[in-house]
Amino acid sequence: MSGPASLRAEPDPTRIPERRRRLELPTWFLVATALALIGLKPLFDIPGEKTAHDTVDLGFVASTAGAVLMVAAFVLVVAMTRRLPGKVTPALVALLTLGLLSVVSLLAVPAREAFIDQFAVTGLRDIFGPYVPPARGTLTQAAQLAVGFAPITLIAVMYAKPEWFTMDRIRWVLQLVLLGAVAHSVIAWLQVAGVVDYTFFFKLPGGNIGRASGGYFHPASLGRLLIFAVFILYVAGDRLRLKPVFRFGLLALMVGTTVVTTHRLTILCVGILVAAMELRRLPALLRWIRRLPLRLTAPAVLLLVVGLVVLLIRWGPFLWARARFLVTQIGSLNPDSKDFMRGRGEIWVELSQAWRDAPLDVWLFGLGYEPWNTHSDPIRVFVVWGVLGLACMAVICTVLWRTTGELLTFEGQWALVVLYFTAAVFAVTQKPTSYSYFMWLFLFSHILVVAVYPRAALTSGAVRNGDHP
Repeated sequence: MSGPASLRAEPDPTRIPERRRRLELPTWFLVATALALIGLKPLFDIPGEKTAHDTVDLGFVASTAGAVLMVAAFVLVVAMTRRLPGKVTPALVALLTLGLLSVVSLLAVPAREAFIDQFAVTGLRDIFGPYVPPARGTLTQAAQLAVGFAPITLIAVMYAKPEWFTMDRIRWVLQLVLLGAVAHSVIAWLQVAGVVDYTFFFKLPGGNIGRASGGYFHPASLGRLLIFAVFILYVAGDRLRLKPVFRFGLLALMVGTTVVTTHRLTILCVGILVAAMELRRLPALLRWIRRLPLRLTAPAVLLLVVGLVVLLIRWGPFLWARARFLVTQIGSLNPDSKDFMRGRGEIWVELSQAWRDAPLDVWLFGLGYEPWNTHSDPIRVFVVWGVLGLACMAVICTVLWRTTGELLTFEGQWALVVLYFTAAVFAVTQKPTSYSYFMWLFLFSHILVVAVYPRAALTSGAVRNGDHP
């Protein structure tokens, strides 16, 4: 059955104009290289000094290069097809609008000087973050937007050239991401064991406690990678062509590493992923267990029990101390307290008071940057791009949700719901749209679910069979 024009296989190559055939190979090369950088990015993040500030390292270079390649591939595809991908065009327009709002804010800095000066105060707690000059902050936010959301152009390329995004090609990207997650997890466990030094510490009245962060500075950075590693293991499943025991072992490693990071929001998000995906696959899992012979299940259960006993004996005190830390070190839950959510509430209250006297253009177009660390993505988007920015983000998410959801079976739609719900929970006290690699993996996950769970009525034979360009 033939799908809609945006997802049909290419026509007979002999009828393709010569100009299009010349662009085909270089465009595919750009796509393949961009996909490789998506997979390799976690490994590029390991070398280099670990600091709280962004630095020009291998990870930065990989992110920038990947974004450039994605956009270049999109431009060549538009040149080949001589049309914009209609389904994703509203999201691209919304993204360009956010960029335009950043330009407006940059030009308006002199006129807003009186309003901006109130944020350049001293004596603030560390959670507010260091002072950032408005011009530099605006350029940083615009760059993060361009790099982080670049995979939208890759999704647009998928609509024009679906045969380039087969499961066989997506698989090796997923395996590279998992390899990076394993590498960072090993480093995290070596930090716990005292072999590798911690890079981030939590300040407590009685001293500082080290927090496992893998090859990153902050455990939240490792948490972002672990969230998507768990999502990949569940969604791709046996499509990864890994033995079930090995795949479950990887899942156990990811979940265990999540716990030792002591990053509460990451633990919550990974817990949501595991609960939601296991709920969906529970009947099939029970059928699989019942089919296993007793000579395999009995030793496996015994080995699991022995492993748990050894774990409790060897790591019991450490795990108990970490559990107490997670439960007790949350600050106040009283919204009227300055220590609400460990100081986040104080920031939110201060920002709300400042915005009561903000000019109308700041309400509409935003400030262009974060004068203080907002610690919440919806608040960050409003502060940076205003009401129009929130509307643009809503357009982007809605377009991606609808265009991807209509291509999926029920299982794929379930995975998409879990993806968006987890990202929304993560955005409550984190800023995922400002983290380039989070957005890379979030947007790439749309391509993943289409490759794993395509609806036969809406996808071409090229997507399923893996035709080569």
